[in-house]
Amino acid sequence: MISIFLSILPVLLFFALGTLLKNKNFLKEGSSSDIKKIVSNLALPALLFQAFASLNLEVRFLLLVLLIFLICALMIFIGKVTARILKIKTPYWSLMMGGFEMGMLGYALFLSIYGHEHLAKFALMDLGQVLFVFFILMALLIREKEGHSSARVLLLSFIKSPVILAIFAGLLTGTVKTMINPNALTRALGEFLVLAGNLTVPLISLMIGYELSFKRKGMVLALKTVLIRKTFLIILALLVNRFIIREYMGLDRIYEMALLTMFLLPPPFVISIYMKQEDRENLDYVNNTLSLSTVISVTILIIMTVLY
Repeated sequence: MISIFLSILPVLLFFALGTLLKNKNFLKEGSSSDIKKIVSNLALPALLFQAFASLNLEVRFLLLVLLIFLICALMIFIGKVTARILKIKTPYWSLMMGGFEMGMLGYALFLSIYGHEHLAKFALMDLGQVLFVFFILMALLIREKEGHSSARVLLLSFIKSPVILAIFAGLLTGTVKTMINPNALTRALGEFLVLAGNLTVPLISLMIGYELSFKRKGMVLALKTVLIRKTFLIILALLVNRFIIREYMGLDRIYEMALLTMFLLPPPFVISIYMKQEDRENLDYVNNTLSLSTVISVTILIIMTVLY
C-alpha cells in the first residue's frame, strides 16, 4: 500500500498546492478557467492522441465500448429509480450517476499509478463513456437547462471537440503508422506531443485542488449521491472484470484495473458548466458532490488498487 500511495503522492501534493494557492488568492479571477482551457484544448488532446495512436484496436474491444456506454445509461436509470425511492427532488441526482471524469482526473490518477506504458488500455475504456457523455448526458443537461436539446448542436460540439479530434486522429495514426518511415520531422512532432501531453497531470491536479469547495448546506445529499453511485459502480466493475474482461475476453489484469479506476471516478465536471449558473441550490449540490466525490474517489482508488 505504501508503494501505491507514494506513486500517487505527487498528484496529491499538486492537489494540496492548488488548495494553498486558492487560500492565498494566488491567481486572478478567471485564471483557473484559462488554465483549464490549456489542458482541455492542448495538453489533454496531445495525451489522448498518443494513447490512441498506440492502441491496437481489435474488433472484440467494441464489446467493451458498447458495454461501458450501456452501463452509463443504466446508471442514469438507476438514478431515476433511486430518486423516486428516496424522494429526491433535484433533477441532477440522476444526471450525477452517469459518466466519469476521465479527462480532468482519471488520466492523471492512472498515469501516476500505472505509467504511460499502459495508457492505451485506459484510453480504450474511455471510448464508450466519451460517446455517452457527448450524445446522452450532454443532451439531458441541455434539455434541463434550456427545455430542449438539438441533435445538430450536439453533433457540432462532438465534431469540433479537441478531445474527439485527438481521439480520431490518434486512431487513424495508429492504423497508418506502419506505412510511414520515421524521420526527423515526425520525431520532432512526436516530441512536441510528448511535451504537451506531459503538462496534463500537473496542471489538472493543480486546478482540481484549486477548485475543490465544500459547503455545509446540501452536504448530506451530496454524500448520499456519492455513496449510491459508488456502490452500484463498484459492483458493476467487479462483475464486468470477472465475467467479461477476465473470463470471456481473457485480457490482462491491467485492463481490469483500467476499468476499475474509471468506475471509481467522480461524475463529469462538465455537469456544473451546463447548468443555469443562477440556480444556486442545484449548482451548490452539484459542486459539493463533485468535490466530495473527488476526495472519496482518490481514497477508494488507493485502497482498491491494493486489495484488488
